Amino acid sequence: MKVTVLGAGLIGVATAYYLWRDGYDVEVLERNDDAACETSYANAGLVSASRALPWPTPSAHRTIWRALTDINASMRIIKPLDPRLWKWGGEFLSYATESEFERLARAKLAFAKFCQDQLQATLAQTGVECGYRQNGLLYVCKSIAAFEAARARAKLVASHGYEVRMLSRAEAIALEPSLRNSDFVGASFAVSDAQGDSRAFTRALVRYLQARGVKFRFGVQIDAALSVVDRGYTIYANSEEQHADKFVVALGPRSYHFAKQMSLKLPLYPVKGFSLTVPIKDRSRAPTRGGICEDTLVAYCPLGDTMRLTTGAHFAGDDTTFTDHDFIAHHESFESLFPGALDWSDESKIERWACLRPMTPSSLPIITTTVDRFGDGTLIWNCGHGHIGWTMCCGSGKVAADLVAERSPEFALNQLQKA
Repeated sequence: MKVTVLGAGLIGVATAYYLWRDGYDVEVLERNDDAACETSYANAGLVSASRALPWPTPSAHRTIWRALTDINASMRIIKPLDPRLWKWGGEFLSYATESEFERLARAKLAFAKFCQDQLQATLAQTGVECGYRQNGLLYVCKSIAAFEAARARAKLVASHGYEVRMLSRAEAIALEPSLRNSDFVGASFAVSDAQGDSRAFTRALVRYLQARGVKFRFGVQIDAALSVVDRGYTIYANSEEQHADKFVVALGPRSYHFAKQMSLKLPLYPVKGFSLTVPIKDRSRAPTRGGICEDTLVAYCPLGDTMRLTTGAHFAGDDTTFTDHDFIAHHESFESLFPGALDWSDESKIERWACLRPMTPSSLPIITTTVDRFGDGTLIWNCGHGHIGWTMCCGSGKVAADLVAERSPEFALNQLQKA
C-alpha cells in the first residue's frame, strides 16, 4: 500500500516516519529544495508542553483590542478587514469562555504530553541528533504582575500533571547564573520541558528515512482538484496526476489554500512570527537552557554557538515580509536579561526570519479524514499546529498514521479541532 505525504516540514516528515514504521511504501512531496524550509526552519526550539494552553481565553477581547491599537504589542492585527480573519476570529471568540478554556486546556495539555513522549521515543529509536535536552525551561518574570500570573499558570498546569516550580530571584540565579546581571523578580521552572533544533531534527530524520527506502521529491509544486461529479479528488505534482492508496496533507499554513483548491473550508489562519539567530559572544553571560521572558514574551534558546530569539504573533494574511522594527523587542528583551552575551556587531552573521504558523480558532490541531463534511478515508489532514508544532510533531504523526491504518488513534480525536 502506497501513502504519499504532502509536505516535508516537521509534521510531514514525522508522519512519514510513523508510516514507514507501519510498513507502507511512503513518498513525500515538498515544494522547497529541502525539508523544514518554512514554518519549521527557525522556530523557537522549545519543546514546551507545559505551555500548551489555548489562545482563546476569557480575556481575549482585551487582548484583541490591544492587538488592534498598540503597535508595540507582541500580538498585532495588521489586516483587520480581512474577511478570512473575521470568519476565523468569530469562531475563536466562541471559545473565549471559562468553560471552553477549561475544556481546551485539558485537551491541549494532554495531547502535548502524549506528543512529547512520542518525540522522545522517536529520538531514542532513531538515534537522530538535534541537540535535544530535557533539563527544563525557565520562564523569567521581571514584574510582580508577571510573577503572579506565572504562579496561577503553574497551579493550572499542575492540575494536569505538569511540575512547575516557582523560584525566587536567588533560586533562579542558582539555576541560571547568567541571570545575575538582570533586574527581575523571580521565575517559574517547568521541569519536564525541553529544547532542541527542529530543523536539524527534521532534516536528520529525512536522511534516516531515505536510507531505509522512503522517497522524497523536492522542488515539486503540489495542487489538487475536486470532481463535482463524484466528489472525488485528484492530487497533482508539477501538473502530473499522482497515484497512491492514501494521501496525508501536512502543508502547514498552505493547507488552507490546498483545501480551497478542492472547494473545502479549512479553519486555519496564518499567524506570523519573527526569529533572530545570533552568535554567542560570551558563554559565561549566556543562558545554558531555553526559556521565555514572561513580560515581553520573547523566547530564547541556545543552539550550539548561536542563540535563537523569537516573538510576535501578527495577523497579516500570507505576508512573510519583515522590517527592522519587528526585531527590536528580541534585542532589547534579551539584552535586559543577559547583557553582553551575544555578538550583535556583525549583521552578516545574524539571521532574521519570519514564518507563518497555521493556527486554528481553538489552537488545537486538525488531524482528521473529514473536512467540511468531505472525506472517504483516503485523504488524511494533519495541520493546524500553530506555535507548538515542534512539541506536537511526533504525536501528530502517530495519530495520522493510526488514521491511515484505520485503527483507533492512541489519542482521542474528539478532543481536537473540528474541521
